[in-house]
Amino acid sequence: MTGTLAPVAGIARERAALAGFWLLAFGVTWVVWVPRALESTGALDSRWASGLGAGWTYGPAIAAVLTAAWAGRPALRELGARLTRWRVGVRWWAVVLAGPAVLWLATAGLHAVLGGDGSQVRPQAVEAGPVGLLPLFLVLALTDGIGEELGWRGFALPRLLRRRGPVVASLLLGVVWAVWHAPLYWTSGAVFEGAPVWLLLVQLPACAVSYTWVFLHTGGSVLPAVALHSALGLFGISLPQTDGDWRPYLLFVGLQVTVAAVLVVTGGLRLPPSDGGTGSTPD
Repeated sequence: MTGTLAPVAGIARERAALAGFWLLAFGVTWVVWVPRALESTGALDSRWASGLGAGWTYGPAIAAVLTAAWAGRPALRELGARLTRWRVGVRWWAVVLAGPAVLWLATAGLHAVLGGDGSQVRPQAVEAGPVGLLPLFLVLALTDGIGEELGWRGFALPRLLRRRGPVVASLLLGVVWAVWHAPLYWTSGAVFEGAPVWLLLVQLPACAVSYTWVFLHTGGSVLPAVALHSALGLFGISLPQTDGDWRPYLLFVGLQVTVAAVLVVTGGLRLPPSDGGTGSTPD
């Protein structure tokens, strides 16, 4: 009887850990981001959240560490191992570092063919120049990269993969990821200010598919996800300003959706046979 109950108890604990992670990731983040959005719209007469909120990117990471500590030493060791697993193969480092640049170049090319202005497709990487590129990448990696990916890909994705297929797990995580950003849609100066909710609910699940593809083929390491997050920050196309041209951003999103569709159709998200794809040896 005990042997029968043990797997059930394990599943219940995993579900509780994942639910606790979601609550903490949103709670720790939104306790600052929601007041910041209210300040931005004038609904709240305060300035503390505006100053704090710009760098408040560690909610998912904090939630992952706290929930893993609650779940027990094995969960904490697993999280640490994922964060320090850097031997993932040179080609995968090339994919996560160069892939976003290829997406940007493809977007710029399509925009030019359609008669667009090249100045509308200038990502942060171009603005930073060769000298500023590495420092900016490191800043993004140590803030948004680790702050988000330790939670999304380090804690949540492995647990979703144990219960769902990789496509469903990616799409679910992508939807949660988009909703988590919601206060930024109404925050002046934020990266997603003015973004249509429906568009982020298309873009981030598609983006999550690419992250899962990398995750499955790099032994479940968080570091390639951190690098991919940072590279997308460098080479991603920004949302247009008021009355700006939406075409470059929509082209960029369209390419991300296309990449996700190709990965799904070609079996790129097929789980490696070793251990369900949540910690296998990298290709």
